[in-house]
Amino acid sequence: MKTTWAWLGDHLAVDFANTIKVVDNSTIELIGSVEEFHDWHEAEPADLPTVVLTSEGLRELRSLRDCALRLLHAACDDRTFPQADIATINEAIEIGGTLRLLGPTAGTSRLQSASESGFDALAGRLAAAVVDLLAREDLANLALCPAPSCGQLFHRARPNQMWCSPGCGNRARVDRHRHRRMSAAGLARR
Repeated sequence: MKTTWAWLGDHLAVDFANTIKVVDNSTIELIGSVEEFHDWHEAEPADLPTVVLTSEGLRELRSLRDCALRLLHAACDDRTFPQADIATINEAIEIGGTLRLLGPTAGTSRLQSASESGFDALAGRLAAAVVDLLAREDLANLALCPAPSCGQLFHRARPNQMWCSPGCGNRARVDRHRHRRMSAAGLARR
């Protein structure tokens, strides 16, 4: 089954971290092959360096993604960041020679790597996006979607936003309604 990347367009770090999903306590790898990674890379709206990815490079990117995921989850749970993950992210930025440059107007910037192509440039850009997100003042807007079969990271567009999408909100409400009906039916049988 080919993944449709409908949720892409959040912060690059969130889009990268969401390439793994947990459904019914099972992990689903959305970039399990080089082809799936290239599908994600092509669909991702952020400007990313081009890369001809090998199987080894894919393993390294998934390892980097897992570091990003642990760091973002720690931020959502207000826990201390794992030191090994901090070191991995910082190393990827250094190796890629990634910098944040000022954009043409206030509040804009862009990431640039020493090279505009290749694995190190891509890894550096993805790692720098994680640092950019975790260093923001609006980090409290980062959340995990609690809807059944989701668990994806997202940025709240408003303070009371609970789910990453209207579809997840609908699923959560249907699930809650189903549980209430089952509980009421169980009580009625007693």
